[in-house]
Amino acid sequence: MNKVMLVYDENLIIKDLIEILNWNELGLKITKISNNRNDAIKKFIEDPVDIIISDINIPYLNGLELLKHIKSINNKTRFVIISGYDKFSYVKEALKYGADNYILKPIDKTELKLTLEKIIIDINNDRDIENKILTKNRILFQYINGNIYKKELVKIKNYLGFPLENRNYTVAIITFINKNKNDLTIFIEAIFKEIFIEGYEILHRYDGQIILINSWEKDIKYSKVKNFYEKLKNKIIGTLKQDIFISIGDLTDSIDEIEFTYNIAMALNKYMLTEGKNICLDRHSLKYVNNTITFTKELETINKLIIKRNFYELKNYIEDIFDNNELTPKNIYDFCIKIIFLIHNILEEFKLEKINDKYEDDSLSNIILELCNENNKENIKKFVIYELRELINLMVNADICYSPIIRQVINVINKNYNEELSLKTLAQKYNINSSYLGQIFTKEVGVSFSEYLNKIKNNKAKDLILNTNMKINDIAKSVGYIDTSYFYRKFKKYFGVCPSTLRNMKKY
Repeated sequence: MNKVMLVYDENLIIKDLIEILNWNELGLKITKISNNRNDAIKKFIEDPVDIIISDINIPYLNGLELLKHIKSINNKTRFVIISGYDKFSYVKEALKYGADNYILKPIDKTELKLTLEKIIIDINNDRDIENKILTKNRILFQYINGNIYKKELVKIKNYLGFPLENRNYTVAIITFINKNKNDLTIFIEAIFKEIFIEGYEILHRYDGQIILINSWEKDIKYSKVKNFYEKLKNKIIGTLKQDIFISIGDLTDSIDEIEFTYNIAMALNKYMLTEGKNICLDRHSLKYVNNTITFTKELETINKLIIKRNFYELKNYIEDIFDNNELTPKNIYDFCIKIIFLIHNILEEFKLEKINDKYEDDSLSNIILELCNENNKENIKKFVIYELRELINLMVNADICYSPIIRQVINVINKNYNEELSLKTLAQKYNINSSYLGQIFTKEVGVSFSEYLNKIKNNKAKDLILNTNMKINDIAKSVGYIDTSYFYRKFKKYFGVCPSTLRNMKKY
């Protein structure tokens, strides 16, 4: 049932309006009554209605001003103006701002009823169209993500903006950088209509990105396709004053390959980190560089600067690394993930993990996933620098002290983690009771001997997963785990992700 608001400052006329029609029979329900413009706007914002019937003369400006204001909030709201003025200028202005009718007093019951019946038909038609669009968009999303078969797409072929056969196709992703708060949908779609003669579909993602699926002539050359996207980029920048990044998937000659071209566009979208703004990027224009940077020396330097508590030198060092224009998005994510693990290790080594629970094992995978979803290079750099500053602050404020015997035990574990180590053998080595050694180890380090040993093994395994192509089974054995399934359980319990998942994160 569609909701109606009556706006009148005369109670008698309000009563007449309520009684003049059988509202339920029309499928309408009067849910709001107001006697002035300000109150009407307030009630509309609290609980929007589908139709507003308003007198042209109401307190605090007039009904036409109310019409303009409501339309600026929700352009789909339908409006009927009631007036005692028959001047054409009033009628013209009301229709200009979107009124459905301008009815003169005394109110003609038949005219009002016919007006409302027409509005209801329009509303229902609009909703049918919206539902079809939502269904179409949902199916397209599922199809380009490989979640449904082509037969589901064929069911909606009559609602698509392009044919499913004898065409070429591309998928592009448009990312708005520092997008303003205004809804640009209408303007963007108008630009698309101006640029693209061929068929296309637009999908709006929840994060503000636009997925553009284009259909092209069978014999079109890719250079011409790229030119269309360049025109689109320039038009959006010039018209909307918005910085954007467009990643373009490969041109394919079959709708069956649309998932592939979408995945290419998604992968290229990450290059906004390194390529900058206001460009159209495809695989042909991407600069391929050596992608096998391990950052071993850089991490050693970072570790030394952290131990020295020298934040300003550390900050400058991180900024210099990010200024390297030869880094790929994969390099940047890889570098940042390794810093996260470095922070995690230092927090544990110096018994600071209880102070900063964000880096507890259960939260670590969430931090990594959140980082990999960020596509702004400056934001990633700020995040890393902030985390390092917080770490140094914790270290400065913490009282860190191990006894000589525990320091020796820790050194043995760090060097010989892949061998058979036990409290009993170490106690014999240092001529101390094994139970007592276990007690003071747990007291000073904060975890038991076995927990600390597993921590070192898992961290070494993590480094091998991220920095080498060794098989997971071989990594398990190299760090001292004979049983691979046992290694998987311990690793996932420690880091929140299994070894194979962590390795896949390198692909982003």
